[in-house]
Amino acid sequence: MKVLVTGSSGYIGGRLARALAERGYAVTGMDRRSAGAACLDAFVHADLRETTPLADALADADAVFHLAAARADFGIPDREYRRDNVEATRALIELGRKAGVRQWVFYSSVSAMGPGAASRNESASPSPANPYGATKAEAEALFRRLADEDPSVAILVMRPSVVYGPGNSADTNVYRLIRAIDRRRFLMVGDGQTPKTLSYVENLLAATLFAWERIQPGLQTYIYVDAPVLTTGEIVERICLLLGRHIPRWRVPLGLATALASSLDVLGTATGIDFPVTAARIRKFCTPTNFDAEAIRELGFRAPVSNTAALEATIRWYRSLAARP
Repeated sequence: MKVLVTGSSGYIGGRLARALAERGYAVTGMDRRSAGAACLDAFVHADLRETTPLADALADADAVFHLAAARADFGIPDREYRRDNVEATRALIELGRKAGVRQWVFYSSVSAMGPGAASRNESASPSPANPYGATKAEAEALFRRLADEDPSVAILVMRPSVVYGPGNSADTNVYRLIRAIDRRRFLMVGDGQTPKTLSYVENLLAATLFAWERIQPGLQTYIYVDAPVLTTGEIVERICLLLGRHIPRWRVPLGLATALASSLDVLGTATGIDFPVTAARIRKFCTPTNFDAEAIRELGFRAPVSNTAALEATIRWYRSLAARP
């Protein structure tokens, strides 16, 4: 079977491409970054909106894993989210239909559902709170339309929460949190009782392949988050213990913290510098995200890595960075 992975040079896409190759699939990667994974049978260096290279990448593809997307909490205008997450997805689906693709796997996000303290499953009404979530919801709608127009096509939509693990870059929030605690630059904002769902990368990949290998015609949507759901206080406490740092006792009210961070926001906007602490990141840290991944567990999936082991592996990797010359 030949599969195409869009966003194959990304953190998740590169690991997914390798996992597919290890299972014996012929993998073509496509990314506008030039770094192609060594496991790929072919690599197309292009943007999804470039018709000719996209058509070449889709040639003879039996399945498409669509991960390419715009995602960041700093420096991306709304028009870029729409271009990369909606219009590029529309182009991919249109050309994929012409190429005869019969299986699709789309990486959406729980951001398409929006935040909330109450646990929610796949049936919850979408209420995205930012451009990233809104455009992911629109892209999901494009796949629902495909399923309605051609019920014989099999479509899997995966909705992970915050994805983390070894190799995660320095511009991600989990890495920033670990680094801030390690460097003793962290103050607890809020009461620490905010639920935050996380998705360890190896568990997410295992869940994706588990669901895909059982894919049926029609549209199937699964949330994937690790269980049990932890609070911000529990996450901070576990990271502190693994790093050998004292658990912070001082707590800063959310309103005060965001007010203090606003001055950095002004400076960041003026200079284009992405400061580690912003009002948006503080609010995000204190915004509850509580999602229920029971549906994929009812299918029979069991995460191979526990919460504790996942954090241990991530912090071992983090420490290995400091040990490099």
